Amino acid sequence: RAASDANPADASADEADDRRDELLSGWGGNSDGISFYGGYGAITPVEASEARDAAGWTPAKVAERINDVSALLICTPGDAVACAHRFPAILETPQSVLAARMASLKELLPRADAALIFRAEPRLLLAGDGDIIMENVRRSVEAIKRDLPGINADKLLELEPRMLFEDISSGLEALRELWPEEAFRQSDADNPFFAEELALAIKALNGKGTENQGDRRRSDK
Repeated sequence: RAASDANPADASADEADDRRDELLSGWGGNSDGISFYGGYGAITPVEASEARDAAGWTPAKVAERINDVSALLICTPGDAVACAHRFPAILETPQSVLAARMASLKELLPRADAALIFRAEPRLLLAGDGDIIMENVRRSVEAIKRDLPGINADKLLELEPRMLFEDISSGLEALRELWPEEAFRQSDADNPFFAEELALAIKALNGKGTENQGDRRRSDK
C-alpha cells in the first residue's frame, strides 16, 4: 500500500521538476542563476529573432539587464521579464533611449504613471523613430484633451494606453454628441470611476461614426 501511494507523489515531483526546467528555459538558457526571478519562460523563435544578441546572452548578463530595465520602469524583475516578452528588443535598447522616451511620455502625461504605460506598450513606444512616435503620442493627447475638456486625460490613458496609438476620433465625436462639456467636467469630479467608464464608452462607440455614415449613404441611395 505504501509503495503504491509513493507513485503519485513521485509523478508529481517529476512534473514539478519538468515545470521548473521549463520556467528556467528561455532568456539565457537553463540555469539556477536566474531562478531568483521566477523563471523567464520559454522564448519563441519570433522573440529570439527580435533580440538575436540577447537570446545568446549568459543568464548573468540577462539578469543584469533585467535589473536595469526594472529599475528604469519602476517594477519588479518579473514585470520587466513580461515587458521583454512583449518587446524583446527592449533588452538591447540603450538605457539612454529608454530614459529619454520615458521622460517625454511623463512630460506629456504628468499625472499618469508613465512607467505603467511604458510596460503595457513597450513596442509602440520604442519600435521606430523616437521623434515620430512621440509626436504622434502628443497629437493623441491633445486630441483627447480638446475633444473631452475637463476630464483627466492622464488617468484615461493610463488605463487604456493603446488609445495613444489608435484612431479613436469616431468614439470621441460620438461622446461629444451624447454629452455636453459641463457633463464631462462634473462627472470627472463626482465619479471616482469615471475614467474607467469613459474608456469603456470610447471603445464601445469607436467606429460607430463610420458605420453610421455608411448607413446614411446607403439610405440616400
